[in-house]
Amino acid sequence: MKNSKLKFGFLLLLISSVSFFNNGCSKDRIQEKSLNQYSDVNQYLDTKKQEEQEFTIDTSGTGPIPGNQGTNIWIGKEILMYPNGDSVTWPFTVKLVELYTPKDMIYYRMPTISAGKIMETGGEIRLRAFKNGTELVLRPNCSIPIEMPSAAPKNYMRVFYGVENATYVDWTDDLSSLGVSSVVNPVFTTNSVGYQNNIARLGWLNCGFIAGTTTGHTLTFTSTTDNLANVGIFIYFPTTKTVMQVYNGSSNIIPSGSSVKIIAIGYKSTGELFSWSQNLTVTASDQFEVTMTSISDANLTALLDAF
Repeated sequence: MKNSKLKFGFLLLLISSVSFFNNGCSKDRIQEKSLNQYSDVNQYLDTKKQEEQEFTIDTSGTGPIPGNQGTNIWIGKEILMYPNGDSVTWPFTVKLVELYTPKDMIYYRMPTISAGKIMETGGEIRLRAFKNGTELVLRPNCSIPIEMPSAAPKNYMRVFYGVENATYVDWTDDLSSLGVSSVVNPVFTTNSVGYQNNIARLGWLNCGFIAGTTTGHTLTFTSTTDNLANVGIFIYFPTTKTVMQVYNGSSNIIPSGSSVKIIAIGYKSTGELFSWSQNLTVTASDQFEVTMTSISDANLTALLDAF
């Protein structure tokens, strides 16, 4: 009888242990599911980004082609060709995107980072040309004069060309790395409009200058209240007008002493918006606990306009 009681007691202990571990796992699963969930933030950002402008070029002229934010372009059919080398006839189409504010760069997810280093920027544009739906390229050793507006242009800004990959656009001022042979001066000159130069490749262009190095600090972002997987996190550097996007919860290298503004944007399929923001001077690597709060579209727009 005594042995039977011992077995019974051992069985109760075993059941209690299993119940304890099951409850613990269950609580963990409940806690994980209780995180606030968001849809892909790009669904919202795409509704706010600058539209691509289209111009039909049907005759030669003195130019320029004027963008609605102040970009000027001089382009003719004689410097364009099909990818196979065939000549282009009138008419053809020019497409232009202009990004001159941090808000527009954030909406378009176009950070100004070159090989992991922050860039000072005077603006970004995307310039393309098409004929009958085929994207055109520049003829060898040809270039396109452009002007980019600035109220206070710098005399050291350079032409950077965008290199698109699956996640983002990187930037380089080395044309040879893109397979382009050109004698175009990479440094912008300044005039009454702002910046002026010739470009030797169509696509994404940045009026920029490398302002960072490979030494500095990183910022990481976690949350016990929100699932950040679909949240967009951006870091803005007012001094250099740099926009950095955070991928996988961790920033690129940030130079010590940088004053930054951080914004996290969350979007739900119901149309609700959420945000978290922080202003600080970066003096060490740090980790931030993000807690998203509801925000209206108008207030989020005003917050980005104040960047």
